[in-house]
Amino acid sequence: MTEQTLLKRIDEDRDTLVALLQTLIRAPSPNPPGDTRQAAQVLLDYLESRGLSADVIEPQPNAPNLLASFAGKTDGPHLVLNGHLDTYPCDDADRWTHDPFGGDLADGAVYGRGASDMKAGTVAIAAVFAYLHEQRDELGGRVTFAAVSDEETGGTWGAQYLLEHHDVRGDCLLNSEPGGPTTVRFGEKGSLKLRFKVRTMGCHGAYTHKSKSANKIAASVVRALPAIAELPVKTGDNLGPMLAGSETEFDRLHAAGASEVLRQYTVNVGLVRGGVKMNMLPASCDCDVDIRIPIGGSVDAALKAAEEIAAQHEEVSVEVLSRDDPTWTDPGHRMVAAVQDAAAKVLGQPIHAVTSLGATDARFWRAAGVPAVTYGTTATNVAMADEHTDIDEWIGTIKVHALAAYNYLRTTS
Repeated sequence: MTEQTLLKRIDEDRDTLVALLQTLIRAPSPNPPGDTRQAAQVLLDYLESRGLSADVIEPQPNAPNLLASFAGKTDGPHLVLNGHLDTYPCDDADRWTHDPFGGDLADGAVYGRGASDMKAGTVAIAAVFAYLHEQRDELGGRVTFAAVSDEETGGTWGAQYLLEHHDVRGDCLLNSEPGGPTTVRFGEKGSLKLRFKVRTMGCHGAYTHKSKSANKIAASVVRALPAIAELPVKTGDNLGPMLAGSETEFDRLHAAGASEVLRQYTVNVGLVRGGVKMNMLPASCDCDVDIRIPIGGSVDAALKAAEEIAAQHEEVSVEVLSRDDPTWTDPGHRMVAAVQDAAAKVLGQPIHAVTSLGATDARFWRAAGVPAVTYGTTATNVAMADEHTDIDEWIGTIKVHALAAYNYLRTTS
């Protein structure tokens, strides 16, 4: 098969691929609660229609991970293709102009929860897996398809579980999370998720002299947290120049200021739970805080700063909910180059190698010492009303994945 034959095949399958994405969106899989059985069955049916099968691995009830693999004709590297089945919850359906689980087509786009993050990407890698299987006699090495069900709530029972218990480590990972087709991502920020727990005696709301207010103390903590964003960051010699030319495009994709945020610690107070009723002085308040760690920063530095803020109040303690240091692959890796070459052919323009604002399952492979690269559609309205994916752009990303994977494996045969 030539590259042009492969690209033509994808164009011919356009309607089938769009219909598959619509069907996957119509199989709701918000996490929480994380029931992805319907979504998994959609992909199992697709693979079966292409003469393929997948193992169903379910370390948690109702949250299956799908794992399939095949060998090429000769020895070569083991390439893992990864996506996830779960999506953000949809508690704002009243704000949508399309059914969040309808998979509607409008204005050249597919609408629905997960259309962008990341059912489009997961369909893309499933399709690429099937295309590569058809050409397995031209390939060296092995290709593994891993669709997981626990990305949105941390990955413990998805990517992390598979890496610990199954043969998915591979020699390289290609992930299809959204981010923008004019960028290939070789790294991502880390994260530190904390719970600030404030505990006081509490009392009747009319007797404010008897006890401190847990809510007021929590507010003081929240006001102090922006200092974490000012922690110093040192980007390595190989990463600084690589990122330096991408600011304009990064801001275009993710809104003005994105390239600046990429290089900083950020703090988001995501949840605050305090008090029982209005006329009771609150005895407890919990603040869940999401701190993102830039490449060149560290979880330890952010945690130390957070603990120093908490120590200013004897009523406050800090619980670490999760922690992940920033991860990155050498931007000169063969797969980064393969994606850039493929994108130049498909888009007709060079693309930027950058790191990512958000976390992906790719971090688990990097932490295991495996090079991991992410490429996908523009992250349009992720976790917002009217989430959607532009069809033309999406078909283009499927082509890039297919060409990059095909050439990565073919050239080593």
